[in-house]
Amino acid sequence: MKPFLTISLTLFSIFCVIYAQDQNIENLKTDDKKLLRFGYYIGLNSVGAKMEYLPTTSGQPFRLLVKPKPSFDVGLLADLRINEFVNIRFHPGVAFVEREIRFPFEETPATSILLIERIVKSNYVRFPLGIKLNTRRIRNARPFLMGSMSYNINITSEETNKEDNTSGTFRMKRNMYAWEFAIGTDIYLPYFKFTPSIHGLFALNNEIVPDNDPNSDFTKHIASMKSRGIFLRFTFE
Repeated sequence: MKPFLTISLTLFSIFCVIYAQDQNIENLKTDDKKLLRFGYYIGLNSVGAKMEYLPTTSGQPFRLLVKPKPSFDVGLLADLRINEFVNIRFHPGVAFVEREIRFPFEETPATSILLIERIVKSNYVRFPLGIKLNTRRIRNARPFLMGSMSYNINITSEETNKEDNTSGTFRMKRNMYAWEFAIGTDIYLPYFKFTPSIHGLFALNNEIVPDNDPNSDFTKHIASMKSRGIFLRFTFE
């Protein structure tokens, strides 16, 4: 996730200084006074997971490698102005997430383990609702912070699938609840507002579905798996 974070911060910084502060013309002067605003966004994401484990009988720690793969997300937004500095923002969307799950096993004919690696694709239908805290407008730029709570439906979760890791299926729960934090800058262009922002996602509930056998080597030492991710988003209003 570190290369993705570096690229995200670099792009974010570039977009924030595209329209330098020496601009003489203020665009969309009355735009922020609208009660309701609508728009859409596109973005990139890198989502891994925070893992918690149970102790093993051997004393050797069990550790799962969860490697995030860059993917993308799209969505809409509706913005309600409360006052000059506070907005309520509903920004539903769809996030396409891909993770490589690697188990700490050796692949040998003497075991019943067929695969030690899974490529897990999760398509989340997302419903975040947030509070956006704005600074004062500085010519054609306005930085902000935003905190959100979200309900996410993993439509590819395999939660009800009777097959599990012994047959190559890594199962995750359908429902995921999370809190999110974002930092960004509204950039006022002549005809619309463009907003680059960086979002962090932190799942609150355990998402893993244990294998059918309580003594499965794949899941018996996993206490919880909670998604953690970073999103680079570009919003158009």
